Amino acid sequence: MTNQMISSQKKSTQLAKSHAAIEQFLSFYLEADQQALLTTQQLLEIIKASLTEITAIAGLAPSVMGIYNWRGDVIWVIDLASLLGYKPLYAQQYEQEKLRDKCHIVFLRNQDNVIGLAVPRVGQIVKCDISTIQASALTFANPAMMKACQGYWLSG
Repeated sequence: MTNQMISSQKKSTQLAKSHAAIEQFLSFYLEADQQALLTTQQLLEIIKASLTEITAIAGLAPSVMGIYNWRGDVIWVIDLASLLGYKPLYAQQYEQEKLRDKCHIVFLRNQDNVIGLAVPRVGQIVKCDISTIQASALTFANPAMMKACQGYWLSG
């Protein structure tokens, strides 16, 4: 092989590695000023739903909002903000000037299970070089947040 061919192969290998480090994430809000990202690898669908369409089940953890009929299947819906120690979605909606009875449900698949995460607002799909995600000790966060958070990313 010539040096030129070896150089081309190295460049294409480097390009492939750099493209492999880029992932797509869904941006969403936990509260009005707290944005978070979720990898799109397990994302199935995002819908806007009325809070009254989620059937509450007594005796569950406060972060479990209840069940939702999604495409004929009964899916558990989790209030992600509440689960991570933020103000519950119902309380956020109540405090707004105009009480909106809506939330977004992000449906994710994990192996054979589907779960719905209720969030107040969805942003956009962003591409992020996962090597730029900064690890954080999160000493200010609660234990649930520490388990869920991979790190933080500062966009341009």
